[in-house]
Amino acid sequence: MKEMYRKSSSLMKSVVRKENLKTAATRVRRNKGAAGVDGMAVDEVEDHIEKLYAPLRQKLLQGTYQPQPVKQVEIPKPNGEKRQLGIPCARDRVVQQAIRQVIEPIIDPYFLPQSHGFRPNKGTHTALKQCVAYYEEGYKVVVDCDLKQCFDTLNHDKLMYHLEQFIQDKAILKVIRKFLTSGVINLSSEYVERKSGAPQGAVLSPLLCNIYLHELDKELEKRGHQFVRYADDFVIYVKSKRAGERVLKSVTRFIEKDLKLIVNQDKSQVGHQRV
Repeated sequence: MKEMYRKSSSLMKSVVRKENLKTAATRVRRNKGAAGVDGMAVDEVEDHIEKLYAPLRQKLLQGTYQPQPVKQVEIPKPNGEKRQLGIPCARDRVVQQAIRQVIEPIIDPYFLPQSHGFRPNKGTHTALKQCVAYYEEGYKVVVDCDLKQCFDTLNHDKLMYHLEQFIQDKAILKVIRKFLTSGVINLSSEYVERKSGAPQGAVLSPLLCNIYLHELDKELEKRGHQFVRYADDFVIYVKSKRAGERVLKSVTRFIEKDLKLIVNQDKSQVGHQRV
């Protein structure tokens, strides 16, 4: 399906509607989470939005809203390694949530059914169901392709270009670009510029990742592959190991050349699927 440009200048007006921002603030509070660099707890954010609604609305409409840097934290992974997250301040989370509430219903219908992660009414249960279906159709060899630090390596210019295929509202595009480049306060409390990537921990990042990897989905579909993607994890189903090795090489070339992402050769493999 070919994407259509959203020729509308009214989307930011929908974002800054008081009811939309209040709903976003409530969702941020309910999702809990740590405070960002400004120290504001999420329990305070609804009152904060209520009191500062007028200037916040004006800044978003005028394109002068300036996000704060994200706060870098580390959390342990099951394999003993650590994953770095970027925690936006509570107000920035509300703004991102308010934007997501407006643009996600416009964008999501264009995503392919093979994409399951961070989407309405989809998840691990739908992904596993599709995996089982491929297996039962005779696709019993799986190409497991691991993207290395996908969220951290998304190319900003490519991401914004792909986002513009769905959304043309300049005010929204401007503030999303600011969120991407707002920088990081690292573990040593030093400011670090962000030249690529969308921080894991930010409200918009999963949607932005899906927008970026939608290009991968379209390429895999064009090649006739049977595949399942959940955010930055994806597998391709084939009928022989020889075919799998060939697919892994060709898909790796596309990912690294066209998407400017890195395939982790140590973790990417071809093997027999067991269901």
